[in-house]
Amino acid sequence: MNTIIVGPVPPYRAGIAYCTMRLAEELRADVISYKRQYPRWLYPGTSDIDESLRDRTPRGTRFLLDILNPFTWIRTAFALRDADAVIFVWWIWVWALPYLTLIALLPKKTRVILQCHNIGDKEPAAWKRWLTNRVLRRGDVLVVHAESEANDAARRVRSGARLRRASRPKGAPEARTTPAPRIVHTFLPVHEMGGPVPSRENARAALGLQGNIALSFGHIRPYKGVDIALNAWRLLKTEVTLVVAGEVWWKNEDEYRELARGLENVRLDFRFIPDAEIANYFAATDVVLAPYRVEAQSGVALTAFHFARPVIASTVGGLPEIVEDGVNGLLIPPEDPAALAHAVDTFFTSADRAAMERAATVSAKKYSWEEYAKVFEGLVTNT
Repeated sequence: MNTIIVGPVPPYRAGIAYCTMRLAEELRADVISYKRQYPRWLYPGTSDIDESLRDRTPRGTRFLLDILNPFTWIRTAFALRDADAVIFVWWIWVWALPYLTLIALLPKKTRVILQCHNIGDKEPAAWKRWLTNRVLRRGDVLVVHAESEANDAARRVRSGARLRRASRPKGAPEARTTPAPRIVHTFLPVHEMGGPVPSRENARAALGLQGNIALSFGHIRPYKGVDIALNAWRLLKTEVTLVVAGEVWWKNEDEYRELARGLENVRLDFRFIPDAEIANYFAATDVVLAPYRVEAQSGVALTAFHFARPVIASTVGGLPEIVEDGVNGLLIPPEDPAALAHAVDTFFTSADRAAMERAATVSAKKYSWEEYAKVFEGLVTNT
């Protein structure tokens, strides 16, 4: 089967590009990626490129799509016409119009699989939902990574039928209807990011850290609850350093600095953390925090498991599916700084941290790319 993946790959940065790269490697699939992912005014970060990842681009990747150039959409559609199956990486409404164009121009025989990192938008709006639903209804299969995402996808496509372009004889209806997309719920694999894993001691020396450490990592967006963590730190009974590492999106850094005012055990590292530095942050920490307000599935938690680090996570989205309370981490209710503070205190005073680290390692092996790729192999061949 000739399979092509449409999505970001390195040197584009962050977890979704990593996932596209790894899926392409496992499936030995070709990749069509982007010349430009976002209009500059829509991207809140400094850059979506990590120059240190240039050598991780899958061989043969074609960078064809430009979000602002419809001619590249048509050129890409022609490049896809010989594919038996196309896997579209879906995560944000921005790509709705290009994807709708590509799918509309594909031959009817081409199997359309949407790998959905997010069904809904983290900063929702009615028009974003409308655009997203149009794309979801055009897939043959939607692959999601949490039960909550599967339920949301089902609601969005429950109208029962979708319209597809099709030639028709004279007098036939304007368009034919086909069944709603099949929804497949599977796990998101472990994120083996950051290169070789240093020892805890060496990682701490590199970052100038010591004592008990908790880490909040990745793009700092309102839904990730960094403000919840900072408020929780005022309630701690144990001495723990909170390291916040990532680039601030949608809010001003000063808002977080104000929340951290007077907290001597908080370190704010507000910048994009390149792949070459990821290992030190995760290896240096004792526990990773994910007090999210919403989430489909967490690449940060799955990266933590790769480094054998437990996770304290809120009970939203798919997080309770991978974080087992008291096993490889602790679960807390969302929007609750006091509960987070209690969990952190519990982790450092009475939890069996060594056992949790062993369980995190087991989780990393459980959520393997090899098993994940088998799901897509079956979908590509429609078995």
